[in-house]
Amino acid sequence: MTEAPAKRWRLLLYSDPKVGKTTLAETTVGPRLILDAEGGTSWMATETIEWDPRNPPPTGLGPDVSVVAHVTSWDQVEMANSWLQKGDHEFRSVVLDSLTEIQKVCKLAITQDGFKIQDWGTLYDKMDPVLREIRDLTSHPTNPLWQVVITALAKVQDEKIMPDIQGSMARSLAGQIDTIGYLRTGAMAPDGSVSRELVVDPSSKLYAGDRTKILRRTFKGVVPIVLNEDTDEIQWNLGQLLKFMNQTKETQ
Repeated sequence: MTEAPAKRWRLLLYSDPKVGKTTLAETTVGPRLILDAEGGTSWMATETIEWDPRNPPPTGLGPDVSVVAHVTSWDQVEMANSWLQKGDHEFRSVVLDSLTEIQKVCKLAITQDGFKIQDWGTLYDKMDPVLREIRDLTSHPTNPLWQVVITALAKVQDEKIMPDIQGSMARSLAGQIDTIGYLRTGAMAPDGSVSRELVVDPSSKLYAGDRTKILRRTFKGVVPIVLNEDTDEIQWNLGQLLKFMNQTKETQ
């Protein structure tokens, strides 16, 4: 995409480890900022620039550059968000990878003596305003982002697959996001490769949802994500899906 979309997209993307959520998140519209708390950006396909949020964001970025800030403390998330809120940057998308790990980092910022039940309220009060501000970057008054993607690991709770986000944050975040998608492995192709599927339809066994309705209606709730193992190109990557949703919206 070269022109700013009329509709912008906020996605909560979760999966089991090593299924490919970071690889898929890397396909947001660039240049993109990735706040990496998992260390999953070491082998990305795109050109990568490292950034310390204590300094201003880099400039002169190409259209498919990934700027990576390695998150080891909650302060780094807050500093990166401060730059984003100012709007003086070249990013088109931002990725938090992953909220599961970022939540652990924030816990350490509160206490290193063992997390107690009374600390949950403090954790929520510390994280929720920042996450809301990052979510709302798609409607920033001077430099709105095109996509905001928050990743998480998956867990099974009460026999249901859901994002591994602890405490009240899970419920709060669900109301802030356009699409909640579970990335899983799909069927094996004739050449032996394994595709991925982004499930956006909720069920009794799976936590998901699509406020746009476009993905649910077009793909019957399961978006096929096909990775070419030789070229690393992805069919129905996140940039393509944003463009498709805008084109579909225009014809409705």
